[in-house]
Amino acid sequence: MKKTILRLTGIISLFISVSACDNGYNDVPVIDSPPSLSLGAITSGLVEGQDFKIEITIGDGRDEGTISTLSTFTYAITRAGETVSSGSEDLSGDLQTVVIEIPNGFEPGNYNLDILATDSNGNESTENLSFTVASARPEFDISGTWTMEPIAGALKVGPSPGSGEWYQNSAGDVALRSCYFDDTYTFDLNGTFTQDMGGQTWLETWQGVAADGCGTPVSPFDGSGSFTYSYTSTTLTLIGEGAHIGLAKVNNAGEISNGAPLASQIAYTIVEQSQEGDVRRMTLRIEAGSGVWWDFKLISGTPASAPLAGTWKMEPVEGAFAVGPSAGSREWFFNTTADVSTRACFFDDTYTFGEDGTFSIEMGEQTWLEAWQGIASDGCGTPKAPHDGAGSYTYQYDGTTLKLIGQGAHVALPKAVNGGELPNVAVPNEVNYQVVSLTQAGGVKKMTLHIETGTGVWWTFKLVSE
Repeated sequence: MKKTILRLTGIISLFISVSACDNGYNDVPVIDSPPSLSLGAITSGLVEGQDFKIEITIGDGRDEGTISTLSTFTYAITRAGETVSSGSEDLSGDLQTVVIEIPNGFEPGNYNLDILATDSNGNESTENLSFTVASARPEFDISGTWTMEPIAGALKVGPSPGSGEWYQNSAGDVALRSCYFDDTYTFDLNGTFTQDMGGQTWLETWQGVAADGCGTPVSPFDGSGSFTYSYTSTTLTLIGEGAHIGLAKVNNAGEISNGAPLASQIAYTIVEQSQEGDVRRMTLRIEAGSGVWWDFKLISGTPASAPLAGTWKMEPVEGAFAVGPSAGSREWFFNTTADVSTRACFFDDTYTFGEDGTFSIEMGEQTWLEAWQGIASDGCGTPKAPHDGAGSYTYQYDGTTLKLIGQGAHVALPKAVNGGELPNVAVPNEVNYQVVSLTQAGGVKKMTLHIETGTGVWWTFKLVSE
């Protein structure tokens, strides 16, 4: 009997031991992963003297709440290897938000924020964020109201910095997208950024419209948000969802139309800034994902019209002369950058407008000729009358139209006249061009001309002063 009791006691003990180990899930291991860290945007403090603020969300990791809870949070902000601010906080539960706030922020410079979070089981997670604090007042003042400059190439995109290979707006687009070119961007000295689009702006199909065109601004890109900005001599950063310059779809991660997420802040590189009188200009550049470079040209103030008198040449750039089915279009043809060298005999031709109303053309010994002028093939050659500059010419300019008077008088391509293209029409005694823009900056004048050579055939010519 005694042996029987001992045997039963042993069996019962074994049963209790096995039962104690069985939680019903002993075939599914519970993983205690380290805490998760999610850093928000630095919403303040990217300018010297400004209160620094960033929000961090910490999660306990994937453990079904059965193994650990959050324990501690520590941070250190360093500059050049030296700690300028640090702190710690006890945590609890499985999800917590911590806000790092530092009154009066930091001096200008480059900083690193290092974060460490632990759970009650000793697991650790770290995160790092680099940021730059700008001087409060860079030498170039951007405070005030800006718009996109109403010129061809105000916005362009290509595979390399400054390239417009894939797209750039034409002079005709300035009128077509007037609802866009009148949008304003205002920078206040207190760090506030505002956008005013009026009743309409330019919309694209990714914003839910049937076709690209003018329409009522769509949230969050309607300017209704609360935005700030930071500014250094090299970088302009807009802070707040929906804040943007140029195109709403473009941010540092890519283009929203191609799947990029909505950004809480956007950093633009400042390519150039200039001021002449009360007129300021600024070009911003942004890489929207890998190898997609956008440029945006802005202007503040209204430039005075430049005087026409002086000596001009074709501007040695891509698209200096182009043709298409609408004003400013280059759909059918435009010169490439390589053409500037290939047609050097053309790009060195000069056109001089005298103060007394006289007009003259100087081509030197060679200019660019085309087959219709009686040569075997297009190329450099001796100028052909009556387009050789030997005539006596005058001009009239009323602010919108430039009229060249005298048989053979022309700018750029002699074949482009109002009634058609030579040799399909007779050489006229006068040619009228539309002056789309006439500007001056840094002592250099630029002019863009349009001419419709028959119905729906539009040539564009870009000139620059010597």
